[in-house]
Formats: sequence, structure tokens, C-alpha cells
Amino acid sequence: MSDTPEVVPRPPERRCYRHPDRRGGVSCQRCDRLICVDCMHQASVGFHCPECVVRRGARPVTASRQMTASASRPVATRVLLALNGLAFLYSVAASRSARGITRIDGGVLEDGSLLARAVTLRGGGLELIGVDAGEYYRLVTSAFLHDGIFHLAFNMYILWILGQMLEAGFGRARFLSLFVVSMFGGAFGALLLSAPNSPTVGASGAVFGLMGAAVLVHRAVGGSIWRSPLAPLLMLNIVFTLLIPRISIGGHFGGLIAGAFLGALMLALERRNAPVWATVSVGGMLSALLVAGSVFAAAQ
Repeated sequence: MSDTPEVVPRPPERRCYRHPDRRGGVSCQRCDRLICVDCMHQASVGFHCPECVVRRGARPVTASRQMTASASRPVATRVLLALNGLAFLYSVAASRSARGITRIDGGVLEDGSLLARAVTLRGGGLELIGVDAGEYYRLVTSAFLHDGIFHLAFNMYILWILGQMLEAGFGRARFLSLFVVSMFGGAFGALLLSAPNSPTVGASGAVFGLMGAAVLVHRAVGGSIWRSPLAPLLMLNIVFTLLIPRISIGGHFGGLIAGAFLGALMLALERRNAPVWATVSVGGMLSALLVAGSVFAAAQ
């Protein structure tokens, strides 16, 4: 009797029905067929394929479509929302303030905000803190702290809207890579343009990066960004950034540029049917460059 192990066949790879050489990242909400990024047309709920957009004939929801929707739930987006919520609850408890933050010498901002360098009182003596003092974790923790419940709610609302679309289109790993690169891009921009001891908090840099990528996705599928719900959202955020004091211009536009840049690379790789690891690797390299740039900017 042969001891050769039985070969288990691999499940067929999900492919776009219009482009068999490309990965099908999401199913059409009307006909259930798999479509790639270039075939995705944003609808009020989910995405439609080009043929269903032309026909505009709605079909009843089938069991198979419900299973597909269940399998493509925005898990990564929900995890990011939960982490931001938990970080805010921690900051409220630690600061004993409904805003969730305190002054630089009070504790919470000192512990997690983004700043290049500052002097604070610790243990009865003066101590240098900030990214320039080797506290590189601030590049991450600052993106999960917020200045009050309204700041948190506004950022989380946009993250939820964009996260559902981008995670469904690119997949969880690519979406998380996009979020991380946008986060580090926001940190780099904030450190480059802000005063050394100006503490910065919020997920706005990462959210702006997601907006930049979403705009490129709309252009890739032939849609007009000005006719989509993204247009007023993007314009409102840009106006707020430029006109309202205490908003980090560098953080917002740094995240926007980084997210748009990686989004363009992701679309190009998706059209060439590149594997997930290739896109994530590109995101990792960009993240490393942005971290190095942030450290350099903090030292200046």
C-alpha cells in the first residue's frame, strides 16, 4: 500500500466575471457575480457591476448573496473603530475629563500624543519627552486618541463610511496597509509643519488618506467624485482644515497625500493581478520611509 499523501485540490480563485485575469474582490449587490476594482460602481448599498448599472433592474436578495455579504463584512474597519473607542475610554478615565485629554503636564497627552519634543515634570525633575526623545510609539498612539467625543465621533463616522467601501474592494490586508500608511503619512506631515512642542491627536490623518484612495477608486471605475457622497465630505474636511484653528494642516494633508499615493499603487497592482503580499509589502516599505521621515522631522 502506498504511503503517498492524498493531494487536496485547491479551491478555485475568485475571479472577475468580466476580467478573468483579475481577482474578484467583491460581489455585485444585484446579480451576485464577482467583480474587480475596475468594474465596481458605488451604489447606495454596496457595489454594482457595469451590466446591472445599465439594466438598473433590481433583483430580490438571495440566500447566496446574504452569505457573500456576511463573508465580506468590514471586520478590519470594525476593529479600528473599537480600538479608537477603547483608547478614548482609557483617556477619559486617565484624565478624569470628558474631553479625554489634559494639558501636556497633566498626563494623557504627555503619554500618547504626537509631538517632536517637550519638557515635562516627572518624578520631581524635568524630563525631555517626544519622538525626538526616542518615544516612537507616539507615531501610532496619537492616531487613536481624540480631543473630545465630537472629535472622535466625526472621525469614526468617516472611517466607517470609507472603510466599508475600501475594505470590500481591496480586502482586509490591503485596507489595513492603506490605513497604516495614511496614519504614518499624517504623523510625518504633522511633525514637519507643527511646532516641536505642539501635541497632536486624532485619526484624521489616516481618515484623510482613506478619502484620497476613495477618490482614486471612483475615478478608476469611471464615476464622478462630484456626484458621489464623497464630494461634500471631502470638501467639508478641507475647509475645516484650512479655516478652523488648532486643526493640524500637516497631519491632514500628509495623510491625504500618503493615502492617495498608495491607493494609486494599489489600483495599478490590482489591474496586474498582483498577489496580496506584494501590495502589503509596498505598504510596509512606504510605512518604513514615513517613520524614518517622521523621526528626521522631529529632530529638526
